Amino acid sequence: MSPTPRGRLFLATIVVCSFALSGCLTLDPTVSADTGSSAVFEDLSPTEPWSGPGVRVNATLRSTPEASNVTTITVIRSNGRTYVTTSVDSGQSTVILTLPANAGATIVASNSVNSTTVEELNVTTGGNRLL
Repeated sequence: MSPTPRGRLFLATIVVCSFALSGCLTLDPTVSADTGSSAVFEDLSPTEPWSGPGVRVNATLRSTPEASNVTTITVIRSNGRTYVTTSVDSGQSTVILTLPANAGATIVASNSVNSTTVEELNVTTGGNRLL
């Protein structure tokens, strides 16, 4: 049985209020990175108009030999700790990543087969943070 429109609205309201009251809601999230000189990343853009503690980002990969060698993408927080690791399949051109909200991070594209780092890209996320 699928939820009614009223039930979906109620559930969405509960989720948004929970994030807002916990101080973890960001509206219109942004992601900034210098992809112009990147051999791996063509574009990074938020996938949704709001975020919780993490910003979901659509990462478009370039059609380059370097990008085709990437098998793993790891997001490293500014404190040096791993935030999330995502596998990349051969031929995959887009990857959904989660970046820490309202913070800086480093995206590390690597080849796990031969344990090499293909590229590191510094990123910053922002947006209208609600308290």
